[in-house]
Amino acid sequence: MGDYRDAVSTTVGLESDADAVAAIASALGAAPLVAFDLEFLSQDRLVPTLCLVQIAWLEHGPLDAPDPAIVAPPPVVRLVDPLAVDVGPIVRALAAHPCAVAHAARQDLALLATRFGVAMPAIIDTQVMAAFAGLGDQIGFAGLANELLGLRLGKELQWTDWSARPLSPAHLSYADGDVRHLPAIYAKLAARLGDRLAWARAESAVVAADAVAAANVTPETAWNHVGGLRGLDAATLAAVVELAAWRQRVCVELDRPLGQVLHDKLIIDLARQRPTSAAAIRGTKGMSGIARQRAEQIALAIAAARPGKVAPLARARSSSLRAQRWGELLLAIVQVVADQTGVAARLLATRADAEEFARAVDERGLDAVDALPAMSSWRCDVIGRAWRAWLTGELVLVGDVASPAGVQLVPRSADTTHDRRDSQ
Repeated sequence: MGDYRDAVSTTVGLESDADAVAAIASALGAAPLVAFDLEFLSQDRLVPTLCLVQIAWLEHGPLDAPDPAIVAPPPVVRLVDPLAVDVGPIVRALAAHPCAVAHAARQDLALLATRFGVAMPAIIDTQVMAAFAGLGDQIGFAGLANELLGLRLGKELQWTDWSARPLSPAHLSYADGDVRHLPAIYAKLAARLGDRLAWARAESAVVAADAVAAANVTPETAWNHVGGLRGLDAATLAAVVELAAWRQRVCVELDRPLGQVLHDKLIIDLARQRPTSAAAIRGTKGMSGIARQRAEQIALAIAAARPGKVAPLARARSSSLRAQRWGELLLAIVQVVADQTGVAARLLATRADAEEFARAVDERGLDAVDALPAMSSWRCDVIGRAWRAWLTGELVLVGDVASPAGVQLVPRSADTTHDRRDSQ
């Protein structure tokens, strides 16, 4: 195969009629791989305005054995104008496809879930794939394309007004590039990952589920997304529930971001103070203009709070000294395993995961960890068993000045002193 850059074709135009949409949707259904990207406007909106849909698909390709050869011939690319035509058939075709590729897709998936009511559990996110392939956590699209394909993509037009019409040739070229190279990036990463491709698919499904959950917030569930709730008493929590519900309704009514109506911190402050008059609410520091204008509604929301409506959240439990020590060392093991495997540490386990694992063993024994995140899915083989083996003494964490991490995880039976000398 020649240089990938030689196979890249010219930018396509903008599709804006129903017949074109129907033809694209039909082609997607028959394609072995599809890829997409979205351009939208989110400023001053609760739900972003969808401004452009970029689609690429392969007409041929052995996806049961991904290989860089999949990029020849290059994909078919179409740019579709959702401001001029209903793109629902394309969105539904993407949602139904078993191999739909996107990069850093969380916001795109949330928008599609909100606007079209679709979920995409079969999505494969190339940013997630890169994190499993040792190319860095949360790498940008341009950086990934340049690294893998030898391109020179930039992001100069990233913050443009995509609702403007007509779009300039430069804008069309930029939008084209954001989707044209996704099949080749997928193929390169899939070849590197091998069996780890299943791990990337599993984590991409988590991204998709989180995006759908974020899109399905209702006034009744809005309080679950307010930060800083832990430790609140029943009366304060009940007020948070009512205030979050009020904010969600107003944001939907006005199509404004949550923070432009009432910040989380102000919800907590108002719930704690529970002012009874509109004047007192208007005088609260940091209130937005919208909230001041609707101070009477806020007062009614606070008055409607019923402490028995929601059970108080469990208070954070303090860990024993040995569990705290274990937690720190489990985190060190995460970094060692990340260095050894090339998998981003964030995907292996978080600090909260390590602390929960240590506390569970401390309080209830080793069998108590079987249902924890570190012992589920692919993580069990990669990090969960290493944690457990270290806690049982089967593995030991030893210092090693010659290793990048400064420590190694080795079997207890090994001659660790000899190993360290050899590595130097």
